[in-house]
Amino acid sequence: MTTAMHIKSSITPWEDTAFVRTFEAARDEVHTLENVEPHHAGVLVQQKLRESGYPNAVVEVVRTPAEALEHTAHWLVRRDG
Repeated sequence: MTTAMHIKSSITPWEDTAFVRTFEAARDEVHTLENVEPHHAGVLVQQKLRESGYPNAVVEVVRTPAEALEHTAHWLVRRDG
């Protein structure tokens, strides 16, 4: 049984459409993996962003207790660190 991963993300800069598309592709790819916790998924997405030409990209995973109970995480995604 796989627990569904729900992600809320804030992307900076959101107006960089190439970066946003790259993030969405990496997120979707990682989302298909089974049994990946949101924190580890964030690490994997960060790695994929860096491999895709954004060497300073950072994915910070923020999770309140309520979000943990709901299996939700908030990712702060920054292109330039």
